[in-house]
Parts: sequence; C-alpha cells; structure tokens
Amino acid sequence: MPPLRICVYAFSSTALFFGALIEECDKHDDLIEWSIIFPQGHFRHIADGSIPRERQCYLYEDFTRAYQECSATEIQRAMESGEGLQTALLKDKVGYRLLNGDEQLRRGATMDACYRRFLARIKPDFIIFPNLEVVDGFVLMNIVNELGIGVLYYSAMRFLGGGYFSSDLYETLPRYFGNYTVEDLALARQTIRDFHDGRPTDRDNAYPPTLPPKPRWLQRLVLTHWLRWKYERLHATEDNLLMRIRRNIRPLMMKLWRARLDLTQAHFFHITSDHDPLPEKYVLYLLQVTPESSINGVEPYYVDQFRGIDALLLNLPKGHRLVAKEHPIMCGRRNSSFYRELRRRPGVVTAHPAVDTRRLIKHASVVTTITGTAGLEAYLLGNPCLSFGPNFFSHLCRRPPALSDLRGVLTELATQWKPPSDTQKEIEIAKLLNVSATFMVTDPWFAPTVMAPENIKTAREYLWLHLRRLDEFEHSRHALAQ
Repeated sequence: MPPLRICVYAFSSTALFFGALIEECDKHDDLIEWSIIFPQGHFRHIADGSIPRERQCYLYEDFTRAYQECSATEIQRAMESGEGLQTALLKDKVGYRLLNGDEQLRRGATMDACYRRFLARIKPDFIIFPNLEVVDGFVLMNIVNELGIGVLYYSAMRFLGGGYFSSDLYETLPRYFGNYTVEDLALARQTIRDFHDGRPTDRDNAYPPTLPPKPRWLQRLVLTHWLRWKYERLHATEDNLLMRIRRNIRPLMMKLWRARLDLTQAHFFHITSDHDPLPEKYVLYLLQVTPESSINGVEPYYVDQFRGIDALLLNLPKGHRLVAKEHPIMCGRRNSSFYRELRRRPGVVTAHPAVDTRRLIKHASVVTTITGTAGLEAYLLGNPCLSFGPNFFSHLCRRPPALSDLRGVLTELATQWKPPSDTQKEIEIAKLLNVSATFMVTDPWFAPTVMAPENIKTAREYLWLHLRRLDEFEHSRHALAQ
C-alpha cells in the first residue's frame, strides 16, 4: 500500500503545531509521505530531520527571480485558477491592497507560479490548512481547487468548542454530515445548557496549556528583518513594526482603545446600557471585526460594513428600525467618522459594545449577520436569523438568494417564523458535534492549548477518522448508484 501524500501549509507559528503533528504520526508509523509549505521563513527549522529538502517549499526562496520572469501568460493563468487571482487579492486585510492593481496581479501570479511548480512535483493527495489570513494562502487554495487536490481546512466550531476539517475555506460541512449518536445527543444537551447558562464549553479548555519556547523579541526582530532583506522584499503584509509593537503591549493598547471609546465615541450610541429602552420593532445587525479572516476570507464584499447596513435599511419590514450593535473586540478601534456616518442613516439605532447581545437578539424580529456566530446564538434562542455569508451553521439560517429578494425574506422571517423545538435544536447541534473533535489548529502563542500533547494526539486521531469517514461515504455513494 503506497503512503498517503499529505502536505501542510505551515502559516506563521502554526508551523510549530504541524511539526508536532508530523512527529506524532511518525511515532505511530503512519503511512504518510509528508511535505510542507512555508509562506515565510521564520519556522523553517521545524522540518529539519523530518521532511527531506525536496519536499519543502519556502515561497520566497526564489521569489525575486520568479517575479522578474513573470509573464502575461502566467498572470492570465492565475486569474483563471480557482476563484480567480483578483478574488484572492481582494481578500487581503492590509498589505497588497496598498499596491496598485497591476503590481498586485504580478506578485500574486508569482505566488501562483511558485506554488504550482512545487505541487506539480510532489503531487499531494491532501493539503492541511489552518485558518487562511493572507493572500498567498488564498492563491494556494485556488490552485488546489483547480488541480483537484483534497482540502483539509481546519474550521473551529466557535462557542460549541472543538473543530473539524472542511473541504474549503467556507466552513462547508463534511460530505458525511447528517448522522449523530446517543453520545452526540447527550453532549448537545449539555452544550445547549452551558450556552443558556452563559458557561464556556469544556471542549475549549480540555487540555492544559503547553506554550513552546518563544525567542526573545530582539531575536525575532533581527530574524524578521534579515528575512525581509535576504528573501522577502516583495512580501506585502499588515505585520509591520507598529503592528508588532502593539501586539507586544496588547493590555496597554486595549486600555487606550477603551479610553478612546469612552472619551470620544460614547455619544454616538443610542443604547448604552442594558436598562435603556429598545425600539418596539427592529431588525438586529451585529457589526463584525474588520479586517479579520472570518469576513475578509469568506465575504470580502461586506468588509465595508455599510454595504450590509444599507442593504438592510433599504429592505426593512414595515415599521421596523435597524439596531446596529458594535462588536466588543472593536471597542475604540474604529474611526469616529464611521459612527458619525452610521448616525446619519435614518432608521438606525446604534448600540454600545458593552450592551448585552442576547437581550438584543431575544427582542429582535430578525437577527442579521455576515458570518458571525450571532446566527447560531439566534437559532438556539429561538429567533430567526439571516446570514449574508457562509459558515458551518448556514443551514440553520436563511440566506437571501439576491438583494432584490431581501425585503420579502426579512418580512417573511419577521412575521411567519416558527421557532425550532428543543428536540430539533438538540438534534441539529448533535449532528454538528458528530463531525467534529476536541482539537485546535491555530497560533500556539495565542492559544497555548494547541501544543498540549493531548491536542496533538486528538488531531492525529481525528485526521484518520475523517479520512476513513470520507472513504466510507464515497464507497456507500457508489454502491447506491449501482
């Protein structure tokens, strides 16, 4: 039996997790031929001794030469790959979008050419992705989709805890989704009880934090600038010096942002406490964190929050207002001009980030979001939700097929919605839990649990379980077709 060929996209410090996962699989003599992609060079050492050099790809190792040789033909090919190069570039947070359009296309096409050559040589069966946040990752996903390579994209289950492997970055549930066991049902009941009681799920705190050694900030600074000078001069990123300083003084920055909100922006909010009266009838819109992968990577059109707000205002059910509630994480981070412009919209009622979101959800005629977890909260609280973007619980919400249909959908939800029964809720959550496991794939310095031996062990077990269930599903489908 030939080994399974699996490549990992080792973005940033998730490389440390993947190094531990590869070591765990090797310990059990799993039949896997590993390869690895490093979009930047900070953690290339994790492949030393475990993956031969010919199965390693460092994007910028020969990037400058490839950029100089990039032709119009390569740009055109990249624009025809997957969802298109322009789509990958428009998902950028802050980096490439600061360059002119032609330069963006050329650098993106160079990424496409470098990755394409590597994948043509190693021919992986699957690629494991962490959460995608940067342009080169979206470019890689385009190529993978075009070539028909299997995708194992880690998607977190938000407040349900744990996560699963999706076949794309849109959190599409696995093909075998739909079953559940008695154990899943019991866990679903407990999860729903925890949700209503305001308790965090145990699945996100299942393992003890195990933080890997972190180089001193001076070492990291020197390495970053050396890589930038030596290889990565054409890499555009939001991770500049100012961003790194802010990251290292995060507690102070949060205090400063909160002070900014309290001193200069609090007067923009109509609803400032949980005791303030709410409109008689309203549609609730939950503002999202921007820029952020959960919206940039999935629904970049709505990164401009006013696109969603104006679409709703123009299509509100009769007699309704639109309550726009700020996200707590964005406390003090938006410019005052955003709130000033929001207050100019007739029919908008603004809610302070500290206001209880559940209270707003419970009294809303309809809850609306782009890709936020508020949609799942609304379902569990028995309220209708409209979601503009995809996510793993999209099937529990409504999605407008077109903006021209939005008024009808909102009116229908506001006047004809029948909330699910407690039994229905338990079954739907059980089906979601059935395809997931208690493991995480993310930045270990942000979530130290990631490097816990138990998390690595569970990730390996889930990898094989997921692949086996996919195989069984395909065999079952072919048998039925015959």
